[in-house]
Amino acid sequence: MDVNIDYRKRVERVVEEMRARGIDLLLATRGKSVTYIGGAFIPWRSVLLVSRDGYAGLNTLLMDAERVRDDSWLDNVVGCGPIPGMELWDVTLRQIRENGWDKAVIGVELGHSPRMIAGYLFATEYEFLKENLPQARLVNALEIMDRVTYVKDPEEIKLLRQAAAIADAAQQRVQELLEVGMTEQEIAGIGEMAMREMGSEYHWPVTGSSEIASGYRTWYPLGGCTPPTDKILQPGENLLVDLHPTYRRYYSDLSHNYILGKPSPEQKKLAEAYLRTAELLISSLKAGSTVGQVWQKVYDEVSSLGYAQYTLPAFGHGIGVIGHEWYPAIINSDEFRDLVLEENVVEVAALVMNVPGVGGMRLECVVRVTPDGGEMLNATPLELTVLQP
Repeated sequence: MDVNIDYRKRVERVVEEMRARGIDLLLATRGKSVTYIGGAFIPWRSVLLVSRDGYAGLNTLLMDAERVRDDSWLDNVVGCGPIPGMELWDVTLRQIRENGWDKAVIGVELGHSPRMIAGYLFATEYEFLKENLPQARLVNALEIMDRVTYVKDPEEIKLLRQAAAIADAAQQRVQELLEVGMTEQEIAGIGEMAMREMGSEYHWPVTGSSEIASGYRTWYPLGGCTPPTDKILQPGENLLVDLHPTYRRYYSDLSHNYILGKPSPEQKKLAEAYLRTAELLISSLKAGSTVGQVWQKVYDEVSSLGYAQYTLPAFGHGIGVIGHEWYPAIINSDEFRDLVLEENVVEVAALVMNVPGVGGMRLECVVRVTPDGGEMLNATPLELTVLQP
C-alpha cells in the first residue's frame, strides 16, 4: 500500500504542544510515543528526545540500533547497552548536558494503565534524572502524545483499514475451516497463519497470541482475556475468536462469535441482546459526544435488557500504532468521562457479555468516529455466526 507519512509534520505538532505548555525538551518513553515519532518497530526500552527547536532523536538498544536506523526516518539514532558509559540514561543525560538542556523544563511521561508494557517512566529513572539534573524542572507531559495521536490523519486511517481487512480475511479463513474437535490452539493457528499470509507483521496483545475461547471458557464472569488452550471444541458450544494483526505498525482488533450447532433458547436470547447493544454502541461513537455519554447510553441499554450484571462495564479502548491500546477507554472514570470524541478519532468498540452456563460473547471491532456515528472499519458482521457441524 502506497501511504506516505510526514514524520516531520508529526514532530511539528509535538513541538506546538510543547510550546503551549512551556516545555523545552520532551523525553518520551511510552511505546506509542516512540513508535509514532520513530516510524519503526522499536521493542526495547528507549528514549525519544524532541526539543522545542525541532530536534528529534532516539536512544535505543545497541544490538538493534542499526536496524532501527535503517527502518526509521530519524538521522539521530544512538545505540545504548549495559556497558559503562553506554547505559540508556547515561547516554541521554550526556546529550541533555551537551545540548544545554540541563536547566530546561523537561517533559516526561508519568502515569499508569492496565497495560503492563505501556512504557511510562520508571521511578528509578525519574529519581536518576532529578539527581543528575538539579537545575532542570521535570514536569509530567503525558498529555502531549495523547493529544497528538488522538485524531487520526487520513494516512493513518488507510493503514488502519488495511489492518482491519487483514483481520476480516483471517476471520473468514477461520470460519471456512472451523469444525468440532479442533482445539482452541488449532483455531488460533489458522487465524494467525492467515494474518501472516496477508501481511500482518506483529502479534501485539499481551496474551501472546490470538484470544480463543470455547464453551465454559467464554463465560468467565466479566472475563475478557482468553489465551487459547488445548480445550477441544464441542457441538453446540459458544466460541469466540479474537484476532490482532498489525500492518505497518498499526493495530487492528477483531473479535467474532460462533456456535457450531443450533443455539439454545438462552444462547439465542443472549445473542439478540448482544447484537442490539453492539449496534447501539457503534452508532453512539459520534463526534461531539463525550466518553461518559457513550458509556451511560450503553450501560442503560444492557440494564434494560437485564444483562448489566453479566456485562463488563467497559465499552472500548483506543487504537493506533504499536503501544496505543488505552487512550481513550470507554469507561466511567474521571480520566475519560468528559473527553469529547472528535471526527476521525478511531476506537475499538468493545462489549463483553458473559452468562455462566449459557455462553459468552465478545465484540471488538475498529470504529472511526464521524459526525453521524461510528463507521466500522471491519466488514465482519456483528451477528453471531451459526455453523452446522
